[in-house]
Amino acid sequence: MQPPELGVEIARKIAAEKGVEPATLEPPVQAVIDVTALERLIHTGPHSRTEFTGVVSFTYGEYTVTVEQTGTVSVIPRSELEPGADSRPQPREACDTPSDLA
Repeated sequence: MQPPELGVEIARKIAAEKGVEPATLEPPVQAVIDVTALERLIHTGPHSRTEFTGVVSFTYGEYTVTVEQTGTVSVIPRSELEPGADSRPQPREACDTPSDLA
Protein backbone atom coordinates (compact mmCIF):
# COMPACT_ATOMS: atom_id res chain seq x y z
CA MET A 1 0.00 0.00 0.00
CA GLN A 2 1.38 3.40 -0.99
CA PRO A 3 1.52 6.11 1.72
CA PRO A 4 -0.89 9.03 1.38
CA GLU A 5 0.26 12.19 -0.37
CA LEU A 6 2.26 14.41 1.91
CA GLY A 7 -0.25 17.26 1.78
CA VAL A 8 -3.06 14.89 2.72
CA GLU A 9 -1.02 13.48 5.62
CA ILE A 10 -0.21 16.98 6.90
CA ALA A 11 -3.89 17.97 6.73
CA ARG A 12 -4.94 14.78 8.55
CA LYS A 13 -2.43 15.31 11.36
CA ILE A 14 -3.39 18.97 11.87
CA ALA A 15 -7.10 18.13 11.77
CA ALA A 16 -6.63 15.32 14.29
CA GLU A 17 -4.81 17.68 16.63
CA LYS A 18 -7.57 20.29 16.26
CA GLY A 19 -10.37 17.72 16.52
CA VAL A 20 -11.91 18.60 13.14
CA GLU A 21 -12.25 17.05 9.70
CA PRO A 22 -9.35 17.74 7.28
CA ALA A 23 -11.70 19.29 4.70
CA THR A 24 -12.78 21.94 7.21
CA LEU A 25 -9.28 23.29 7.94
CA GLU A 26 -9.15 27.05 7.53
CA PRO A 27 -6.94 28.15 5.97
CA PRO A 28 -6.27 25.09 3.81
CA VAL A 29 -2.76 23.68 4.20
CA GLN A 30 -2.00 24.65 0.58
CA ALA A 31 -2.53 28.31 1.52
CA VAL A 32 0.19 28.11 4.18
CA ILE A 33 2.91 26.09 2.44
CA ASP A 34 3.67 25.03 -1.13
CA VAL A 35 2.83 21.34 -0.71
CA THR A 36 4.02 20.45 -4.23
CA ALA A 37 7.48 21.93 -3.55
CA LEU A 38 7.61 20.17 -0.16
CA GLU A 39 6.73 16.82 -1.78
CA ARG A 40 9.46 17.34 -4.41
CA LEU A 41 11.96 18.08 -1.66
CA ILE A 42 11.05 15.12 0.54
CA HIS A 43 10.44 12.56 -2.21
CA THR A 44 13.49 13.07 -4.40
CA GLY A 45 13.63 10.80 -7.40
CA PRO A 46 16.42 8.50 -8.55
CA HIS A 47 17.63 11.09 -11.07
CA SER A 48 17.88 13.99 -8.64
CA ARG A 49 21.28 15.55 -7.97
CA THR A 50 20.96 15.53 -4.20
CA GLU A 51 19.00 13.69 -1.58
CA PHE A 52 17.28 15.75 1.10
CA THR A 53 18.48 15.16 4.63
CA GLY A 54 16.96 17.03 7.53
CA VAL A 55 13.58 18.40 8.51
CA VAL A 56 11.23 21.12 7.33
CA SER A 57 9.18 22.96 9.95
CA PHE A 58 6.49 25.57 9.49
CA THR A 59 3.78 27.21 11.53
CA TYR A 60 0.11 26.49 10.91
CA GLY A 61 -1.97 28.61 13.26
CA GLU A 62 -1.09 27.62 16.79
CA TYR A 63 0.83 24.52 15.68
CA THR A 64 4.36 23.75 14.56
CA VAL A 65 4.33 21.18 11.76
CA THR A 66 7.54 19.22 11.14
CA VAL A 67 8.17 16.95 8.17
CA GLU A 68 11.19 14.68 8.42
CA GLN A 69 13.28 13.47 5.50
CA THR A 70 11.41 10.14 5.71
CA GLY A 71 8.07 11.91 5.19
CA THR A 72 7.03 11.47 8.83
CA VAL A 73 4.78 14.34 9.91
CA SER A 74 4.43 15.64 13.45
CA VAL A 75 2.16 18.40 14.70
CA ILE A 76 2.91 20.04 18.05
CA PRO A 77 0.93 22.84 19.68
CA ARG A 78 3.23 25.86 19.89
CA SER A 79 2.16 26.27 23.52
CA GLU A 80 3.97 23.01 24.31
CA LEU A 81 7.26 24.36 23.01
CA GLU A 82 9.41 26.24 25.48
CA PRO A 83 9.18 30.03 25.11
CA GLY A 84 11.66 31.05 22.46
CA ALA A 85 12.43 27.43 21.65
CA ASP A 86 13.00 26.44 18.07
CA SER A 87 11.64 23.04 16.99
CA ARG A 88 14.45 22.55 14.48
CA PRO A 89 17.58 20.61 15.46
CA GLN A 90 20.43 22.92 16.41
CA PRO A 91 23.83 22.55 14.71
CA ARG A 92 26.74 21.45 16.81
CA GLU A 93 29.59 23.84 17.37
CA ALA A 94 32.67 23.12 15.30
CA CYS A 95 36.05 22.59 16.93
CA ASP A 96 38.78 24.78 15.45
CA THR A 97 41.78 23.08 16.99
CA PRO A 98 42.57 19.79 18.69
CA SER A 99 42.98 21.70 21.97
CA ASP A 100 39.24 22.47 21.83
CA LEU A 101 38.62 18.76 22.38
CA ALA A 102 40.30 18.71 25.81
